[in-house]
Amino acid sequence: MDNPKLNDGMKKFLQTSGSPKFQAFQGMKIDSATFLDEIPGRERCAGCSKSRKFFCYTCYVPMPLLEARIPKVKLPLSLAVVKHAQEIDGKSTAIHGKILAPESVEMFTYPDLPNTDKSILVFPADDAEDVGVFVERIKSENEGIFPYNQVIFVDSTWNQTYKICHDPKLINLPRVKLCGIESLFWRYQRGNPITHLSTIEAMYHFCVAFHKTAVSPDYGGDYDNLLFFFRYMFFKIRGIYDPKSLRSYQTRPYLQQ
Repeated sequence: MDNPKLNDGMKKFLQTSGSPKFQAFQGMKIDSATFLDEIPGRERCAGCSKSRKFFCYTCYVPMPLLEARIPKVKLPLSLAVVKHAQEIDGKSTAIHGKILAPESVEMFTYPDLPNTDKSILVFPADDAEDVGVFVERIKSENEGIFPYNQVIFVDSTWNQTYKICHDPKLINLPRVKLCGIESLFWRYQRGNPITHLSTIEAMYHFCVAFHKTAVSPDYGGDYDNLLFFFRYMFFKIRGIYDPKSLRSYQTRPYLQQ
């Protein structure tokens, strides 16, 4: 009998993660993150003096031991992430984007907002247009030119996202969504479908979709390293909750099916 405490997303994660056919991230050009396991401990952030391991999610900087070793990504557009003030910084995947693509990603805490000129909003509303369809339409209406240079993402729970997206500065922005992509995130929001992506997944898949439509249909993995930390954490969590691991199941009985 299924454990009622597991939602559909986590059930699917557990079922697929133990399968030899599970091929998450296959074919992506993501740098090896094995050296992260060699990091001896936590360091004090030079900016805020707080103890951090890989990066400071307050100051948005990598720790000195990682600074020269982590990949750097250049994105096709500027990305602005608006975080709800009550969202826990340490749980935000959006910060991965700022660490890995520092020249392309800016972070804001609501009600602070970026300049919204020439911006579009990624928001899975019913009236939002698929990214690829939107880019093609806009280019055709503007003689092959894409007039927007910034993409805004909201990093918060679903209820908080709705409130932020209806801010007067954002409510009239063109809205796009990513269709048919299943999340690999290990922490699912109850009641939301598996197609509700984590913020770093949304940032990555937007850039890929934009590239294929506006730059070249031949995508060569230019932005795959946006998922550098995400993939590392994915396989860490997969190991903890591996159905073949008796120890994991003994220490986490609520995950037994």
